[in-house]
Amino acid sequence: MQTLSELRRQARVLTSGVFGMRGDAELSCIVEQAATETGFPFAAVSIVDRSRLWLAVAYGFDPREFTRPDSFCDAAIQIPGFAPLCVADAWREPRFKFAPAVIEMNVRAYYAAPLVTSDGYALGTLCLLDQKPRTVNAAGLARLVALAGNASTVINRVPNAVAHAEYAIDELCTRMRFAIADEDDEAVAVLDQELRLFEAKLELHWQAAPS
Repeated sequence: MQTLSELRRQARVLTSGVFGMRGDAELSCIVEQAATETGFPFAAVSIVDRSRLWLAVAYGFDPREFTRPDSFCDAAIQIPGFAPLCVADAWREPRFKFAPAVIEMNVRAYYAAPLVTSDGYALGTLCLLDQKPRTVNAAGLARLVALAGNASTVINRVPNAVAHAEYAIDELCTRMRFAIADEDDEAVAVLDQELRLFEAKLELHWQAAPS
């Protein structure tokens, strides 16, 4: 059963509007920069949803979706303090030997920094991938973290949320109805609070918009 914190994180994924940013030009530039500055052949912005992770943009390969269980990115968003996840060789780490990216893309090396909202929820990662084992030095990791911060700033812009507000509200309401049917009072309370927070955010945006 998912925790209430995870339920809130999933709500942030919805209300950020990031699911409408597939192929976003600014995110694409950041991903390309991350790959070229570190010499990795592949990089991506990965968003972790309820049961899957999907790539908003990718460098070196076509964006795709992976299952969430056993994935690198699911592990990356759960590291305390939002520290980077560093996997020099997935074949030597039992928890990642059968990760979806290992099976589907033959990924051996994986490095990621979480994409964190202003209120402290990780939506996904900015990640680097290679099909051969490799390490990243401290300077490279620091740069990855900095670029992940840039990507988070792009995602956290209010217009992204506003542009896809209708879908986010509908989905939150749907999840609330399921929680009511399951008599999960805690989940209902969390989702109701998330919906109210989002509506308040939208109201502030509309009030600030020029008439």
